[in-house]
Amino acid sequence: MINKTALIIASNKSKKNQLINHLSATGLFEQIKPLGSSAALFQHLKSKRADMVCWAIERKNRKVDWISKLHSDEQWHDLPLIAFAEDQQGLINGFNLGASDSVHVEIDPTEFSARMNRHLERWQRLLELRQSKEQLQKMALTDPLTKLGNRATFDMSIKQAAASTQRSGSPHSLLMIDLDHFKSFNDNYGHQAGDSILRSVADAIKHSARDADICCRYGGEEFAVILPDTTANNAEVLAERIHKQVAKVSRKQPAGRNTITVSIGISCADSHTVSQPKKLIKEADQALYQAKDNGRNRTETWRIEETTSCTLFSYDPAPQMAVGIF
Repeated sequence: MINKTALIIASNKSKKNQLINHLSATGLFEQIKPLGSSAALFQHLKSKRADMVCWAIERKNRKVDWISKLHSDEQWHDLPLIAFAEDQQGLINGFNLGASDSVHVEIDPTEFSARMNRHLERWQRLLELRQSKEQLQKMALTDPLTKLGNRATFDMSIKQAAASTQRSGSPHSLLMIDLDHFKSFNDNYGHQAGDSILRSVADAIKHSARDADICCRYGGEEFAVILPDTTANNAEVLAERIHKQVAKVSRKQPAGRNTITVSIGISCADSHTVSQPKKLIKEADQALYQAKDNGRNRTETWRIEETTSCTLFSYDPAPQMAVGIF
């Protein structure tokens, strides 16, 4: 139970020292930190650890706003809050104000230590349960092979991007990325080699993207990147980076293996278009199919004013250098 931190709120210096002595005697806390005000409490909680808050209650306390604020925060509403009182009415008042426990300032040290230990054990179990829940949620939204977002993450994120565009008018773009001739690669070199390539390409995509971009494995050998606040032209810049990073992956393959390349389709939604996820996905898919039809290892962008997409980049697999097509 060591490495625990207790925070103390007490306006009276003698009561503050009394609480410090009580907590120190338990041996349960590595750090005991007196605070000058409730504002200092929330400042501490913004960035630092806390396992218990101890508060010297006063007779005049009828309403304590900071307790309601603490309980309203999902991260801290179960944090042990211990009220210290000098009489029976103070003990009752502590419970009424929302304390986890009320103890008399003259409590027996052995009893006090046992009660505090019990609160800390419960808090630790809650933290562990919260961590397990967060890990499960992360697993539910993560592709286990590539560690990118999975299809559920994609479906959720594309809807959020569309809603943001509808609210603000700021554009968002979508890249649909497909490995070229991946089935042939799997057939020739086996599924383990194929899985390794999928992981490497996923890393190349993630390395190319910005922090705000959402990178996902859409399914099989197909990936998707959602780019908030991004025009089609800026999405094309990311596509070029991805081609270059995938070319590096290809150069690291054993001699004699097939060249690793990707085809990319881009679509964009802005304030002048209907921001519908299904429509955006369909347009990016059509651009991707166009890239495949035009020879693969290239990017195509869906243009609103045209019925066909526009070629942006072509890559020569031999020297692995980008050649612009305009």
